[in-house]
Amino acid sequence: MSALIDKLLPESLPEGEPGLDVLRRKAQKILMQHGFPHRKTENWKYLPLTLLEKREFGTGAASRDWPEPPSLPFESGLVHVHNGQIDPSRCRLPAGVTLRGMTSDDVDIGALNEQGSADAFAWLNLARFEQGWTLRVDSRVDIPLLLAVTCDEDFDGALHPRLKLELAPESRLELIESQQVGGAGLLNIVFDITLAREARLTHLIDRAAGDTAMIQRTAVRIGAAADYRVFALDGGGRLTRQDLIAVLEVAGGQATLCGVGVLSGRSLVDYHTAVEHRVGGTRSREDFRMLADDQSVGVFNGRILIVRGADDSHSEMNTGNLLLSDSARINTKPELEIHAEEVTASHGATVGQLDDQARFYLRSRGLDDDQAQALLKYGFAAAVFDELQAGAQRDWLLARLKEAL
Repeated sequence: MSALIDKLLPESLPEGEPGLDVLRRKAQKILMQHGFPHRKTENWKYLPLTLLEKREFGTGAASRDWPEPPSLPFESGLVHVHNGQIDPSRCRLPAGVTLRGMTSDDVDIGALNEQGSADAFAWLNLARFEQGWTLRVDSRVDIPLLLAVTCDEDFDGALHPRLKLELAPESRLELIESQQVGGAGLLNIVFDITLAREARLTHLIDRAAGDTAMIQRTAVRIGAAADYRVFALDGGGRLTRQDLIAVLEVAGGQATLCGVGVLSGRSLVDYHTAVEHRVGGTRSREDFRMLADDQSVGVFNGRILIVRGADDSHSEMNTGNLLLSDSARINTKPELEIHAEEVTASHGATVGQLDDQARFYLRSRGLDDDQAQALLKYGFAAAVFDELQAGAQRDWLLARLKEAL
């Protein structure tokens, strides 16, 4: 992947805070030593990075005109990331939320692999780091916060936004991450989240990437009796990769990871999740489903790690997948790595097609075949969002699912 390094890694790095300069140089050194992943790199074998090698990336210059952010049918705050940049004057921060520039103390590289290429894009993000932002939540926020990520329709650059979200003890937030991007560039995002004692974060993701290559690493550290819940609706794009890591560090922590990929055309969506039970008395649950039509490709790799001594950990993972055409492909791989004895852990994985008997039954009740298929697909996908609390946000996400189908 030397050609990709030539395209994406600059010869000279930006200068700034001394601590950040040290991190940039370290990231560049690791990238130069190990390069980018390839087909023989286990966790990247289904992602054709040769697509990036074939692209010519422009400057990714800032847009003169900021578009309107996605509209929501309910009141919300706003942080708008356009072409990789945030203009604080355009933010609407709810009471209890603050935004500031990121420093080297905000950058967490402790979990990144320094001995190989598995985390190459996270290192690239750091090597190209210019300005990141830290959001701090200090109380129970009454309205959702919309994190809107957009790009110009002719965007052809390579951008590397970096964000950190900190939730203080006993704080609450509902975050809606909407990524509606255009162009054929690269958006390489790193998003670090920390939940302090008894904090609770509900994280909704609504993504449609088009021709843009989207690569995102979201890492969540979950404190004592804290609760992280993510519900993702991914419409896919030409190349989409989401790494989602949840680390349960203190007893009482809980993580719920749920997602749906609705794929068509030649889109590719690759989800890699990792839930790490570092102590006992923690719980996690995963439910991911993909529907692949046309020539699309879906990938789900879910890993559960329960370390030695983390007794009384409880984890459950399920992945269900529907192939809607003969040319679509889905690769699914659940992994359990358990080093403790007094635990409960389970996983299940299925790949199939729409049930012909169910289609016949619905047609016998007056629906045509298209309506029957649409109803079955919606029922299969919507079940992932059953644990999302009833209300305007859940209704909005289900409406978005109907549009995607």
